[in-house]
Order: sequence, then structure tokens, then C-alpha cells
Amino acid sequence: MIKDYYQILGICRDAGAEDIKKAYRRLALKFHPDLNRDDPRSAEYFRDITEAYGVLFDPRKRKKYDGDRKRGFERERVYQDIFSRSDFREVFDDLPIGREWLERLLMVSRVIAQEAMLSGGRPRDVLKRSLVRLAAQSAARVFHNVMDIHEHIRIPPEIASGGGTITIEYRPGFSKRRIRVSIPRGTTPGTVLKLARMGRKNPAKKAGDLYLHVDIESS
Repeated sequence: MIKDYYQILGICRDAGAEDIKKAYRRLALKFHPDLNRDDPRSAEYFRDITEAYGVLFDPRKRKKYDGDRKRGFERERVYQDIFSRSDFREVFDDLPIGREWLERLLMVSRVIAQEAMLSGGRPRDVLKRSLVRLAAQSAARVFHNVMDIHEHIRIPPEIASGGGTITIEYRPGFSKRRIRVSIPRGTTPGTVLKLARMGRKNPAKKAGDLYLHVDIESS
């Protein structure tokens, strides 16, 4: 039997978009698994309210749900749509928390919701898998930052204004490397040029980026 998404969110069947958003935010903050680690039911309930929000807030999915409640929805598609929508972030925009913590909340919510929706299982198992994924993502960001290289370069004013190419040397590994770099016309002091995949390489041969911080020689 298909779930009653209206009952899950505690709203009436003619509720508008703002009512749906407010109900989801209230329940998401109340039952977020990261804030209720002692309650084994929180992960499952968080999964249900996120799924309900993803269907009811989308007019197309809601119409289909209301018109034929005998059919269910593919959870993976619902999940992908929820977190790809820019208005999902607006649910929490007016909370008195910093942007950094909001991004962390959304990231943790995204991982837990995906694990719960796509893999299921006991709440304890969902949280374990989520923590493993979050740890792996953090490690990947650290390694990527280490692989990036930042160099400062000084260029002649005529190349800065008219554009051109220069030769630089930098050290992505044990030995130096010499490359030609194109300087765009109208480059100003403080410009940062990004050369993709020209940084250090990890054991898997995946390279970071090279960032060139531009200064201009005195004329």
C-alpha cells in the first residue's frame, strides 16, 4: 500500500507549497538522525519525510501521486530530484545558523537520505554506511587540496594589457617542469589563472590543479 505523504508531513491535502516546506523543515530538524543518535527510529522517519517532501513539493509528482495513489514512486529518482533543486536549500535559509553549518547540514542530510532510500536496512546500518561515505568524501577533499599547487608569477605590463604567452617553471613532483602559459588580454593584478590537471598527482595518477596568482611588473 502506498504511503500517505500528507499524513507523514502532518498537512492537509490542499496544503500549498509554503505549508509543505514549513512542515518538512520542522520535521527534518526534529528527526534528523545526526541529532537523534539515541533514537533508532529517526533515520527511517527522516527518510520518509524527505521522500514525502520530494513528491508533494514537486507539482508534477504531486499531481501524479494524487491522481493514481495505487502506484508508488521510484525512490532513487525522487532522491536525485530533491537535492538537485535549488529551492531545497531555501527550506533552511532563514534559520539563524551560518552558511558553513547549513552546507554541512545539507551534506549530511543528503548522504543519510540517499543511504536510507536506496539501500535501506536498520537505522544503525544506515548511519554506519553514511559515516563511512562522509569520511571518504572528507579524505578526498583533503587529498585534492594537497594535489593543488599555487604559484605567484610576475608578468610585463604589455602582456597584461595585450595578452600573450610566458614560460614558467614550477615543481609538481621531484623535478621541475617548464610550461607555456597563455595570458588573457586585460589581465589585472590579483588575477588567478587556473590550469586544470597540472598539479601534483596522487598514487592513482589523478592530478590536482595549478593556480597562478598574477602580479604585474613595474613599468
